[in-house]
Amino acid sequence: MMRRVLGIVLAVTVGALAAGAAEQAVVGLGHGGFLVGGLSFDLSPLNQALAMAGYPAVEGPVVVFGGGGGGGVVGGVVFGGLGFGGMTSVLQGEKRADLEFGFGGFLVEIPRQAGDSAILAFGTVLGGGDLTVKARARVPVDFADALAQPPLSQFGLGFFGCLPYLRLQIQVFPWLAIEGWGGYFIAFPGQWEEGDREIAGPKLDLRAPFFGLRISFGGIGSPVEPEPEGETE
Repeated sequence: MMRRVLGIVLAVTVGALAAGAAEQAVVGLGHGGFLVGGLSFDLSPLNQALAMAGYPAVEGPVVVFGGGGGGGVVGGVVFGGLGFGGMTSVLQGEKRADLEFGFGGFLVEIPRQAGDSAILAFGTVLGGGDLTVKARARVPVDFADALAQPPLSQFGLGFFGCLPYLRLQIQVFPWLAIEGWGGYFIAFPGQWEEGDREIAGPKLDLRAPFFGLRISFGGIGSPVEPEPEGETE
């Protein structure tokens, strides 16, 4: 199933790239800046494991912050990178649970001009990341107490992920734009780890809609006038 989903994502991306390359690239495009977004994962398997040990449930969504950018041509291909991360915490008495999420990867997209000051782009980010769960059982009395009975357990779950998305870029000034992002995050987790050792753990389905806003620096270039036929240097 995971291979089938990944194959569909890659096929759609390759098809979009081929379609974009067939058009004439006439306008340069550069963008990059600060991104804020949100992901709402189904964390019920994790919360069941936490509840069995007396910990509170971790609630979503996970608010993420990050950034990135790219450069290329409208009607052609834009290449770049994107990364973001965030965390959510819950406290109940002395027991606390933290979930940290991070993702980053290579960005490729096909932009289309949607008016004189707007760009509509389809793209995909391919990369990887890590989800970390920290469970603090109690507040230690002092340093010696913390060493004698460590109060913190930490588990990591690495994954390969992809983020197909649509991006609307609206130029406020020639050098500044506001962007809206909408997509769907898909991840293929590995095995839970504690330290350097793999352990059994709850099976998480790391798929979720993604929505984001970005303040972007850069803009849309000027159209390139085609040379008259038959003109030679």
